[in-house]
Amino acid sequence: MLKKFSGLVKTILYGKQYPFSAKYVSLSDEEYLLRKIIDQDIKELITLERDVYFGETPWTKSAFLSEIHSPIPHLYICIVTKKEEIAGFIGSRLIGNDTHITNIAVGTNFQNRGIGKLLIDEVEKFAIMNDCETLSLEVRLSNTDAQRLYRRLGFSARNIRKNYYTENNEDALDMIKRLEVG
Repeated sequence: MLKKFSGLVKTILYGKQYPFSAKYVSLSDEEYLLRKIIDQDIKELITLERDVYFGETPWTKSAFLSEIHSPIPHLYICIVTKKEEIAGFIGSRLIGNDTHITNIAVGTNFQNRGIGKLLIDEVEKFAIMNDCETLSLEVRLSNTDAQRLYRRLGFSARNIRKNYYTENNEDALDMIKRLEVG
């Protein structure tokens, strides 16, 4: 418990905010804008969640606001089409020597284009910049496509969290990726 607490104190006092600058990226012959999430995006993020999570919205407006304005070092970014539609997003926060991916979603119309990988790669850069040793996340046991992506990106299963998802008591697979710290 003391180790966890001291890790949190270290994170708040010494963690660095990622100097993320918006940039254009090309994936599957399409150009997207990768940028930080702002308050005005939240309504669209919730709509995207409904698309991806079969009508459910795991995060509320207040949950998003709390995360993107947290004093704990974090990175919340989205990828936007030329038509200004959010195609996907990812959120993460530092906890001691771990960067925890709190939320990731790619719209069903934008899946299998490399967007998920790109978003995770950006969070990994954030983690390395903050001298983190690991990346971690939870994923539904039923979401085998996401698990396959995470394994391809170097994550491995750590344990199962029983009844993690409250809306249906589904278990989550807790996954971790060890990072090369310079």
